[in-house]
Amino acid sequence: MIDIITVTYGQDENLKCFINSIKSQTDNRWRLFIIHDGLNEKLKNDLTKNNYLIDEKIVFIEYPNRTQKYGHILRGWGLENLVNNEYVLITNGDNYYTPNMVNEVLSRNEDFIYFNCVHSHKTINNNNKTDYGFLDAKLNRGWIDIGSAVIKTKVAKNIGFNSTEFAADWFYFEEILKTRPSIYKIDKVLFVHN
Repeated sequence: MIDIITVTYGQDENLKCFINSIKSQTDNRWRLFIIHDGLNEKLKNDLTKNNYLIDEKIVFIEYPNRTQKYGHILRGWGLENLVNNEYVLITNGDNYYTPNMVNEVLSRNEDFIYFNCVHSHKTINNNNKTDYGFLDAKLNRGWIDIGSAVIKTKVAKNIGFNSTEFAADWFYFEEILKTRPSIYKIDKVLFVHN
């Protein structure tokens, strides 16, 4: 089973698209924690009223204060306090996943499973050298996004999510890779970064 930690702030329709991408998974072995950076009762009520939240399956958490820092503080808090299933995926509320992502990942047993994506940042690492291009994920800085990797929870928790810098996802991965985990790349696009 995959615990998904999602950080969000001020997102509405994008967040709903993300939630629907998870609800559309062909494999139901997932649990979703949405952590809002600060209070947002209006959004929580909207998600509840429109059936986006499912008791114990999709949980909306309003962090008591605004932390900023790209949501990195919330990632660390969520990893430490919420996850307890075999795998963890950390992502953002404006991304979305292909319906086969959970099935593809859970057909593997490695510690660190990663996959390709379509990436919204304008970067020469994308195949089109601009935004919304194919990013052939590699285990190097600038070549992988936080939402492109699912990691065994015990490995992720041993490291923790410790940086609040822009490139914190890479620093998190780098620390995990130093532990010499078993690794597998799924050579498919399973994720769209926005």
